[in-house]
Amino acid sequence: MKLPIAVPSAGDRVQVSALSRREDLFAALDHAAVWQHIPGGAPETPEVMAERLSGAGRQPLLIDHTGTVLGTSSYLLDPADPGGIEIGATLLTPDAWGTGINSAAKALMIDAAFAAGAQWVQFRTDERNGRSAAAILKLPGAVEIASRREPHIVRSDGTVRTSRVFRIPLRPA
Repeated sequence: MKLPIAVPSAGDRVQVSALSRREDLFAALDHAAVWQHIPGGAPETPEVMAERLSGAGRQPLLIDHTGTVLGTSSYLLDPADPGGIEIGATLLTPDAWGTGINSAAKALMIDAAFAAGAQWVQFRTDERNGRSAAAILKLPGAVEIASRREPHIVRSDGTVRTSRVFRIPLRPA
């Protein structure tokens, strides 16, 4: 897989686009609950947030609905497993939780990843984040494939994260 992946800009309920409008995104995500399972906690400025969301092997995207910024999600490459792509670092304002916005954004991203040649799409979440795991399992075809201790990810309470790993295999044509 190679980045960037072209994502259709809009679906029925949501628009996914290149990361922009940093100040609006920072304001949308300015809730302690959003950052609860994120190492390092909430960023102090829009610039720090943008820096944390960017980097090699990442394609951060903005999620909005009718012009209102709701959050972000990213494509993440794993050089050790190049046949697919991970969708992660998804952060949504609490106002969007439980509304179907996350599923709508993920559907656009999943379809674009398969169109770009991915053999699978992967998701990871902290084992403590039941809300995220439940949302992933609602995605068509998602199955849990592993539980992985990740010593490079230290939670804000100082414990090492264990991730639940899910995959959606390439859908037959």
